[in-house]
Amino acid sequence: MIFELPPTGTEQPPAFTTAAACQDWLATVPLANAVQAQSMLLRQFGLLRRYTLPHGERFAILEALRAPLADVQDDAAKKFAGKPLPLAPHEQAALETSLSLWFELALGYLRCFDEACDGVSTAYDELEKQRELCASDPKRAAQAALMAERTVAVFADWQLDLCRGGQLPDAAYWQKLHQILRAAEILGISTRKLSDSVHHGSTATSVLAAYAECCLLSTANVYELQARHLTWVARWARRWGSKLALLTAPPEDIRNRAVPLWVDLESDRPPSYQPRQASGGRWLETTELRKSLIARITLLDQGRSPVDLQLGDDVTQPAATLLLQRAQQRWCKGGATRRQERQPADEECSVITGLENVHFEFSGRVPFRAPTRSDSTLRREREEFETFGNHSQRHGDAGNGKSAAHVETWRVVDESASGLRLRRPLKEGARVGPGQVVAVKIGNGQYYVVGNVRWVLREGENSLVAGLQLFPGEAKPAAIRAPDSSGSHSVWHQAFVLPAIPALKESASLILPAGTFRLDRMIEVMSDQKIASRKLFRVLDRGIEFERCNYYD
Repeated sequence: MIFELPPTGTEQPPAFTTAAACQDWLATVPLANAVQAQSMLLRQFGLLRRYTLPHGERFAILEALRAPLADVQDDAAKKFAGKPLPLAPHEQAALETSLSLWFELALGYLRCFDEACDGVSTAYDELEKQRELCASDPKRAAQAALMAERTVAVFADWQLDLCRGGQLPDAAYWQKLHQILRAAEILGISTRKLSDSVHHGSTATSVLAAYAECCLLSTANVYELQARHLTWVARWARRWGSKLALLTAPPEDIRNRAVPLWVDLESDRPPSYQPRQASGGRWLETTELRKSLIARITLLDQGRSPVDLQLGDDVTQPAATLLLQRAQQRWCKGGATRRQERQPADEECSVITGLENVHFEFSGRVPFRAPTRSDSTLRREREEFETFGNHSQRHGDAGNGKSAAHVETWRVVDESASGLRLRRPLKEGARVGPGQVVAVKIGNGQYYVVGNVRWVLREGENSLVAGLQLFPGEAKPAAIRAPDSSGSHSVWHQAFVLPAIPALKESASLILPAGTFRLDRMIEVMSDQKIASRKLFRVLDRGIEFERCNYYD
């Protein structure tokens, strides 16, 4: 995105040039129809951006538009939030329209802030001269702070929809965001308390709080989360951004403090955990946030409900505790830790995504058939297995109507014993989303390793990048069924058996369809033509289509 403010004139006016006229125009917009409303709003924003107005009147118009726009955008986000990538054409169109609207709104507020700074919002030497004016004129300071906060708050909305659509903010985004905070810092208005009813209701906020929200969203890696969990964490980042403080030097002693986030206000990079030598370096102190997170985690463990702790009416357990612990690690403890360091790589690999596709490949590309407990059938299948070996391999692709089209070629970017980062052309292959079962075979490997997709992002215009977690051991295809509520057995489903690996202290586990796990639930597992009963007792990993569980024999 380019944040240069275009020249303005009076040749093509929008449908309104005052806040009152804007309210009248909004009454004609079908806000319940997101597609139509977005189209009408986008046209007027395009005209408003190039129309000359006093910055006070422009600001009043933007304030009138902001709340209705936010509602429309929330409705539109349902079309692309949490969808596998690449997005379908209608999903991509909805995302691009939403991002364009956030851009226009941000650009409008940015123009207001720049004009409130006499056109020198990025000329830091000139801003130093205005600091005294803000100090001596509370009204001027309040106006500048309000315009800066609105700009940054819209950046947060924009960032959230980017992540919902499987993208990350680019360098221009971070550069402009840092510039706005730096300008507010110079003017002495970054922590000035103000009202933002759209984002915070009656709770006071500030420029720094809105900026901190963007940084918390970034370091939380919310793109790894399923859509509803992403919404929860984004809500918490917004609510708790005011708990962060901005420091020009690192805390002297962090033994009893949180590990701060680090930003460079003169860079175009997102926040990180590792400081560098930079004149624009700042530390975001998260100790107060850590106290709040620890208190809520403790109270949840004691049985308090998420609603009582102001986490949200839609938040449930045990996901709330897990997400708070995850947030604490990324916001207050220096980021997520890796068991093994990843090493750069550059080689092709074969990839299969989706539990059913992986099971199909592991079964010799024979469609799944529900097993039967008929003694005669089991006896015949065992005899065939002993005579011919793997029944599925013997039949190959015959009669199943499928081929190897489900096997894709990706490129390994980096790797470790338990994970991979892969890349492929955006539109060459199936859609991929977090929480899917995946199988990978690198180069001329002997067998596929099963794992799950941790995250997937669109990179640039033409690439898809995914992070995978690999499960230890060679998986075998299986079938499982569990008793239903009446005690009778349900239908059979695809599953996998993973062996115990004592050297890695890994016990045997099962990869089951999502929703199978219940503590101490008995299930039947058929593998290698044998049926055995297993009692489930712990979930090791969980995704949108699977649960990996330990079991008792």
